[in-house]
Amino acid sequence: MTPTTANAGLTRQTYRRLVYGITGVAVLGLFAGIALDRYFIGAVIYLLGAWIGGGITVLAPVVSDATLQDERDYELHNRASGLAIMITMVLGLSGIPALYVLDAGGHVEITGAVSGVVLTLSALFLLYGVCFGIAKRRT
Repeated sequence: MTPTTANAGLTRQTYRRLVYGITGVAVLGLFAGIALDRYFIGAVIYLLGAWIGGGITVLAPVVSDATLQDERDYELHNRASGLAIMITMVLGLSGIPALYVLDAGGHVEITGAVSGVVLTLSALFLLYGVCFGIAKRRT
């Protein structure tokens, strides 16, 4: 017994292989560009892969008749996202104040790169809070 659909070419397995394959090639292209001292080419390969993979991720569920994601995928995504945010937040909340205390005591110097990380993490936490609020209001 084999199910037939109007768009039998794009199955769940094909979708995942395509998206993960393009993403993998993009990351490898970036690393190869860095290793070969061809940063621009590596960045172009990465950006093309990110845009193509992202485009497929957004458009494929819209144009395909096949079920490409189900409740298990959404649950895994939610758990993984929550875990990533929690780990980042715990490390950030425990590490950032310690850096500022050590900086004030003259033991370390907070450089521009460290300040950029602090601002990026702060923006990530704020973005998560906004997205969480939006998601909570919609349910």
